[in-house]
Amino acid sequence: MHPVQADSDTYQAYRKAAGDEPLPGYVLIEPLGRGGFGEVWKCEAPGGLHKAIKFVAGADGDENSRQFQQEFDAFLHIKTIRHPFLLTLERVEQVGGDLVMVMELADRQMRDRFDECRAEGLPGIPRDELLGYLGEAAEALDVINTNYNLQHLDVKPANLFITMGHVKVGDYGLVCRLDANEDSGSTRGLTPKYVAPEVLRGTVDARSDQ
Repeated sequence: MHPVQADSDTYQAYRKAAGDEPLPGYVLIEPLGRGGFGEVWKCEAPGGLHKAIKFVAGADGDENSRQFQQEFDAFLHIKTIRHPFLLTLERVEQVGGDLVMVMELADRQMRDRFDECRAEGLPGIPRDELLGYLGEAAEALDVINTNYNLQHLDVKPANLFITMGHVKVGDYGLVCRLDANEDSGSTRGLTPKYVAPEVLRGTVDARSDQ
């Protein structure tokens, strides 16, 4: 996961700061990205390992509280699943008003690889390379659907992470069960450019991710 290029003004937009230690032994290094409800940082974990750590605020109003609960529920669904093409969640805790999630740090997002190819004058990621990534992502999505009856609901280039030439599906904040009484038809947090049309209409199908 490549860090964002941020000057001092950009850093001021983040709630956290380099050098913060949100969990004992986990020291923030630099921001990787942020959204409406949270932000992601590169951190140094105990033993000197580098990890990604995501913060979701949950104490500042009803909308934040709903997002907080949605992320926590999604974690409960995904926490025990292990697959080589799923980004590993390692630790989740509530610290103050934040939900803090420690996860595997990838080399980059697929979006970064696309931008790199465009900068080199290519129309996009070379076909064979891209099909390899999509095949791996599809395998992971089939596993969570077939074995666990889950849908990811936020499959997009920014949530497909590349490590050593292989892709890993990550960012599980919208994951929901198809057989549970959840707010799976909600459009909160969805990315209209990538989401399946039936999801925008409030209906999640077993094939929506694919």
